Amino acid sequence: MKQNSEEDGWRGFLELCSKAKSPKEFDALFGLFLTHAERDDIATRALIVRELLKGKKTQREIAKELNVSIAKITRGSNSLKIIGQDLRRLLES
Repeated sequence: MKQNSEEDGWRGFLELCSKAKSPKEFDALFGLFLTHAERDDIATRALIVRELLKGKKTQREIAKELNVSIAKITRGSNSLKIIGQDLRRLLES
């Protein structure tokens, strides 16, 4: 029962996010739902993905530059290996 409730909550959150029309609205939504630490984690993950997609730095260079563990970079790299081309294009745009 808990899994269905969590899935419903996640889907509801995604539906709510899809209604946001501007970065300001997204910021307000995420400010409500995420702690400062969670927002920082997402920001770091976005920077990791961006650098990995650029492909100009080694994972170690990215880890050092962003002051994160190599394991976080590896997780981002592994995640990028399994995404579809549509999502990759969106991330690269």
